[in-house]
Amino acid sequence: MSMVSKKIKQFLFHLKLFLVKKRNPNIEIGNGAKIDFATKIFSCGNKITIGEKVYLRSNPNFYQAGMPFPTTLLTDVKGAVIKIGNNSRINGVYIHAQKEISIGENCVIASGVNIIDTNGHILNSLDRTVGRDTPSEIIIGDNVWIGLNAVILKGVKIGNNSVVSAGSVVKGSFPDNSLIMGNPAQLIKILDITDENSYTI
Repeated sequence: MSMVSKKIKQFLFHLKLFLVKKRNPNIEIGNGAKIDFATKIFSCGNKITIGEKVYLRSNPNFYQAGMPFPTTLLTDVKGAVIKIGNNSRINGVYIHAQKEISIGENCVIASGVNIIDTNGHILNSLDRTVGRDTPSEIIIGDNVWIGLNAVILKGVKIGNNSVVSAGSVVKGSFPDNSLIMGNPAQLIKILDITDENSYTI
């Protein structure tokens, strides 16, 4: 990347941060956070916290897979909250909170992932066009990797150091170091994550 391109990119990051803060007065953005210009944030007066060195990526250039939509953060019910911990990378992910969605530190979430804390419509209904589902908070721990096109449903709790396989539909609670896979997703194994092997594949 040329020096001119780098300067343009940095200018766009700064401009986007300015615009996001102006449009969303209740948002908190930590030092060193980067937000691609195409990223969409709709707080609707609610609290959104973005930690230090978080990257909300929406530019598909040089990304290792397809990116079907830009990263979007939406809190459209009064009192809803989104929290993203320090140093996490969110790559073309749709995050919609009507209660609370909390993502820990050092997380990597791949493109096409949906994280939604409500089903939208109610389960038992004779008229699907009427009624709204009750939201339930989602808690994603530290150092979690969520693969391409996974769906994280309401009430999910994912422990630290866990991996969610691509395309999984996740419901329920999973302990630390879980390998989570499938539709519906299941605990496949507990990963042996230690200082010695934490950087190997």
